[in-house]
Amino acid sequence: MVAHRNKLLTAVETLPRARCHLDLWVSNVIRRPTGEIALLDWAFTGDGAMGEDIGNHIPDAVFDLFWPAEHMRELAETCIEGYLEGLHEAGWRGDPSQVRLAVMASGVKYAWLLPGLLARASDKSHKAYHQEADSQHLFQQRGLALAFVADWCSQALDQL
Repeated sequence: MVAHRNKLLTAVETLPRARCHLDLWVSNVIRRPTGEIALLDWAFTGDGAMGEDIGNHIPDAVFDLFWPAEHMRELAETCIEGYLEGLHEAGWRGDPSQVRLAVMASGVKYAWLLPGLLARASDKSHKAYHQEADSQHLFQQRGLALAFVADWCSQALDQL
């Protein structure tokens, strides 16, 4: 992720664009009483690659312990398929492989996380978003998630 950061960022910048939420994560998603899903906190809305929001939502769900890392692949496929279905329902007829590429390549934004985690490894307590977390479990889950994201970036590089 670090060695190929610029190539991955360039890929994300050149993929098909959309207006994106750019802060999509578990706590910014609610289900209305009607069953509809609504997104909150649009403060960072702007230009992004189609799929970039999903590339943020999936890892963040695991990093903050809302979703188990052991089931990250299933979460990714469900989210990506749902995103593509929504695009199709909205009339988009583009190449789904470009969206998948954006999801994977956008994982490069997490290149900063490993050094940040290692710098805090000796702290007496750790939090997952807003709650105290068992350090061993937190680091194990985040390690699995980082490996998943690194694999995403590797797959993206293979497609470039």
